[in-house]
Amino acid sequence: MRDWLASLGRHKGFKLLSLLLAVALWFAVGGEERTETTLSMPVELANLPPKMMVTSEIPPTLQVRITGPGSLVRKLSQTRPAFTVDLSGYKPGRHVLALGPKSFNFPRGVAVTRVTPNPLPLVLTPTIVRSIPIQPLLEGRPPEGYEVLDVKIRPPQVTVEAPYNEIADLKFLSTLPLDVSQLTKSTTVATDLDIKNLHLTSKEPGPILADLVIEPRQATRTLSGVILKAAPRPARLLPPQVTVTLRGPAPALNDLQAGEVKAVVDTQNLPPGRHRLKVSVELPPQLGLVKVQPEAVNAWVGKSP
Repeated sequence: MRDWLASLGRHKGFKLLSLLLAVALWFAVGGEERTETTLSMPVELANLPPKMMVTSEIPPTLQVRITGPGSLVRKLSQTRPAFTVDLSGYKPGRHVLALGPKSFNFPRGVAVTRVTPNPLPLVLTPTIVRSIPIQPLLEGRPPEGYEVLDVKIRPPQVTVEAPYNEIADLKFLSTLPLDVSQLTKSTTVATDLDIKNLHLTSKEPGPILADLVIEPRQATRTLSGVILKAAPRPARLLPPQVTVTLRGPAPALNDLQAGEVKAVVDTQNLPPGRHRLKVSVELPPQLGLVKVQPEAVNAWVGKSP
């Protein structure tokens, strides 16, 4: 005993105290009732080599079944530790990561009984960086009478990193579908890239904006039987009615009432008798005259009272 104490060297008291505490802790933990539970551990990738990308499907979490002293198991359940895969030194290609008890840094006394999924496949692929144009993808059609005149994307292109075989020959990237079925005026919407099954990493983080120019569709409408009037002096007109063809926004044409279009001939300062007068048409705003038939009519102006 004396020789053993002498072998401890300096600070024998502190060393003996540490030994006693360790022994006490071992008995305390070893004497606890053992508990079994499943930890849901998030999977994190660290130290990915430059110009490489993981293209295999990585599960977001691992289900790790553990058993051990109740206090340690409860502490692990509350802290929810992550499982980190250190990729430093990995080469391009397929790797299979077999997960065993030594893969996890759990406290002494905690044993791993099952890991799901296991093993963990990893595929590392070389990447390139390219700037690719963005093309808008429209879904649906505007309401009746409206149309999309233009769509501008900001920014017009995006710089991405991806596996060479996925983007080397890619002509453009589409946006997510832009629904225009309820739009009746120009607007700006935020969207994103439709990357489908591509493994893309954007080098320019930020929103993608689509400026949609939506206006009423231009249309034509012909009104027949428009009553012709003479002003300011009354006259007998032949024919008494004309046909008017108009052009303008489709909603305005659809809502147009017959009484809103006025066809007149000017009888100002005309002497009594027969005259050939040109027909003029008064229209609501936004509408234009395409033609009126006939363009001129016969008018008989009587004597003034």
